[in-house]
Amino acid sequence: MTKPVLSCLEGSQWEDKGLRGFLEYRDLGTVAATEGRFSAHVARALHAKKPEVGAPLHYHTLGFHLTYVLRGWMRTYYEGIGEVIMKAGDCMTYEGEVPQSHTEHSDDFEVLQITMPAEFPTVHLAKK
Repeated sequence: MTKPVLSCLEGSQWEDKGLRGFLEYRDLGTVAATEGRFSAHVARALHAKKPEVGAPLHYHTLGFHLTYVLRGWMRTYYEGIGEVIMKAGDCMTYEGEVPQSHTEHSDDFEVLQITMPAEFPTVHLAKK
């Protein structure tokens, strides 16, 4: 059993390493607290993302994924739902491999993401 991990905003580290080069990430300590079973991080925009710089169609191989928009908005496509604009307070939850692409977000975009497991592959798909 691991010990509890406290992650405080004050003094926290933001890193520009992660799945998307247009975001910076703050690790919430969940990987260490759960021995890699779960991951939780907050990601925020480094700048407004234009449609030509998007995250092309892909899916993540994982058991659980939660995306909760904290600030701003993002335009994204999820297979089975279509294109949506997720705004502050909106949440997307799924398990399994859901094809998706992220095309645009506001300059104040900030999101909480929780995954299981912590480490997972991303598979890029050809455009339809």
